Amino acid sequence: MAYASGVRLSSVAGIVGAVVGGYIGYTQAQDVSNLEPVTAAIILGAIGMVAGSAGAFILKSLLQFAIYILLFGVVAYVFQNQIESLTGINPVDATMHFLRDMGIPV
Repeated sequence: MAYASGVRLSSVAGIVGAVVGGYIGYTQAQDVSNLEPVTAAIILGAIGMVAGSAGAFILKSLLQFAIYILLFGVVAYVFQNQIESLTGINPVDATMHFLRDMGIPV
């Protein structure tokens, strides 16, 4: 159900992308190509619709991924002593050391 929750967002983003693409296609048709304004509006509108809805889906998926990473970090922080006793490695110290090695100031 989590993936079905963003259907409206993708639909709205697709419609907005279609409108913007159609407007750009209609106004720029004569300057850029030899296409009729309506033909260019249909082509760029279709491209805008696909790009808008795909972009919204990818953004939603990236945000879900970020939430899972955040939740994983919370679990690792809460149970850091237990994880250290099981593995011998403190996950919080290991993460901080890894981020510092990458050049991220923590």
